[in-house]
Amino acid sequence: MIIWINGAFGSGKTTVAEQLEKELAGSMIYDPEIVGDTMTQLIPDDMKLADFQDYPIWRQWNKQLLKEIYFNYPGDIIVPMTIYKKEYVEEIIESLEDEGLQVAHLLLEVTREEIIERLKKRNDGTLAWGESKVDDILAGFKQLEFTEIIPNHEPDISQVIMRIKTHIRK
Repeated sequence: MIIWINGAFGSGKTTVAEQLEKELAGSMIYDPEIVGDTMTQLIPDDMKLADFQDYPIWRQWNKQLLKEIYFNYPGDIIVPMTIYKKEYVEEIIESLEDEGLQVAHLLLEVTREEIIERLKKRNDGTLAWGESKVDDILAGFKQLEFTEIIPNHEPDISQVIMRIKTHIRK
């Protein structure tokens, strides 16, 4: 199964994905951002876009890589990635489902205020960028359908992990 953990920056996707990987024997984390970072390094400056998700080839490559892993790897694939543009969700996640792949598209739900506070605590230089994107991301999520929306307001993620595990084992 592909377990796509969606949520705004600072919603806990990476933390949840890392804990989930520990608890699901044989699972792996697939990070689409690595493809985006690689593309950003390889594309000439005058061709670069502000967001690598806007490259059609980024979406195509990730869809193809996920399919390849899905059909050749026996464990669950955990994908911690913010994706909020409806057409991009359709192109990757919904397309994989349409092709018969089992996908759980989960949203880690946190408030705008929580997102900003978490980004401040990171102290990694992403605060300004995250603040500039948060409203668009939260508005985008309202246009999407999720397998499940999971509140992630507490520092203890055990309840989040339990809900994910319960859902994917139905």
